[in-house]
Amino acid sequence: MTMKFPNIRRTATAVTAAAAAVLLLAGCAGGSDAGTTDGAEPEGLKIALSNGFVNGWRLTLIDKFETEAEKLKDEGIVSEYSVVNAPGENSATEQASQIRSLMLQNPDVLMVIPASSSALKPVIEEACTAGINVIILDAEMETSCGTVVRNEYGQWGADSLEPALEAIGGAGNIVINRGVIGSQPEEAFHNRQLEILADYPDVNVVAEVNGFCDSATAQKELVGILGSLPEVAAVPGCIGGMGVVQAFESAGREAPVVVFDTDGKSLSFWKESGISNGSFAALTDPGQVVAALYVALAKERGDEVPADVVLPLVKISQDELDYWVAELNADEYASIAWDDASIEAALKALADGEKVQAPAVS
Repeated sequence: MTMKFPNIRRTATAVTAAAAAVLLLAGCAGGSDAGTTDGAEPEGLKIALSNGFVNGWRLTLIDKFETEAEKLKDEGIVSEYSVVNAPGENSATEQASQIRSLMLQNPDVLMVIPASSSALKPVIEEACTAGINVIILDAEMETSCGTVVRNEYGQWGADSLEPALEAIGGAGNIVINRGVIGSQPEEAFHNRQLEILADYPDVNVVAEVNGFCDSATAQKELVGILGSLPEVAAVPGCIGGMGVVQAFESAGREAPVVVFDTDGKSLSFWKESGISNGSFAALTDPGQVVAALYVALAKERGDEVPADVVLPLVKISQDELDYWVAELNADEYASIAWDDASIEAALKALADGEKVQAPAVS
C-alpha cells in the first residue's frame, strides 16, 4: 500500500476534517488522485513531534529534528515546529493525552515516537481522521493512513552479529549479549541472530547475558560469570561494548570482539583503548527523524509513499572510527545524514523493490 497525502491546510471544522479523511482513505486505497497536489513544494507547515521518553539516543534525535526543522523554516516550508516529551516513564496513557492536546493545535504533520504501538493506535487513528499527516517513528504500527519510518530490528540483529562472526573467522566461543528480553524488538533482534548462528556450526555460544542494551549492565552481568567461562572470542549482541571490554579487563582477560555503542563517549573509548580486533559499532539511527521529515514533505506534495519506510541502521567500522570521534560530542549518537535527495532515492528504491542505501559519510 502507498500513501498519497493532499497538501491541504487543516481547520478545526468537522466538515474539513471529514473531507480530509475521505481524501486520506482514497490515498490508502491507491485510488483516485483527487485532492493531491501537482507536486509543488509545501509551504508554512506546522509540525509537532511527540516523544514517549527521553534518553541519550532520543536527545540526539530531537536535536536532529530541531536543526532540520529550523532549516526548513528558513526556507519557508515550515512555519512552526514543536517537540513535546510525554511525562512519566514511557507511559502510553500520558502520551495519548499529549497527542490529543497537540491535535487541538491543528498541526499539518504529527510525528510520534510511540510508547506503545498497540495502546496508541486509537489516538493515531483519531489524528488520521482529523486530516493530520501522521508519521510514526522507531516502531511498527498499522494505521489507516499513518506512515511508519523505522529501522528493522531483525536487520539490527544481523548487523550486530555478522561482523563479529567474520572477525573470528566463523569459529570460536561467543557470549550473546541480550537486549530487553520480552520486548518485541528484542525478540526480532535475537531470533535473527539465532537464524544466522544456525549456519555457523563452529561457533559455540557458551553463555547469554541480559545486558539490556546498556554498557554498565553488560559489564555487571559478565563480571559475575567470566570466572566460569572458557576463552571467549566475541561478545556480539545489543551494544554495550565498553562495559564488555571493562569486564574482561577487570578479569585480566584479553578483550574479545565487541559491539560498541555509537555515542561519542563509547567511540572515544574504543579509539583510546587501541582495540583493533574486528570490533565495530551498530545501532538504530536517530537520524531517521530527519528522514521522516522528508517523508512527510513527500506526502504533502502528493508523492507515492509506502506505508512502511524501512531504512538502514548506523554501522561503524574501524576505518570510520577517527571520523566519528572527531564528529561527535561525548553524549551525541552517530546518525545518517538524510536529506530530501537521499529520501527521494530511498522511496524510489522501495517502490522498485530494492534495498535502501544510506548516503555516504562525508
